[in-house]
Amino acid sequence: MDNSTRDKLVRCFALVFPKLTEQQIPNASADQMAEWDSIAQVNLLSVIGEEFGIDIDFEEFEGATSYEKLHTRLRQLTASA
Repeated sequence: MDNSTRDKLVRCFALVFPKLTEQQIPNASADQMAEWDSIAQVNLLSVIGEEFGIDIDFEEFEGATSYEKLHTRLRQLTASA
């Protein structure tokens, strides 16, 4: 994943979780953040879909509850695009 894609993902996290610093975002996960609830998950996926110009299948991303898991899934999607 190139830096511009990584930057986009960081921007998405910053919009949904404004209290996180840019350095904290790569370590963000739902099990470590009380504010990452089901509503935040839907908001994050919506923002990612908009930022990357992709249709998000929410079921496909159901287990993507960390920056790293989302990063991996986006890499898979952008590689096959």
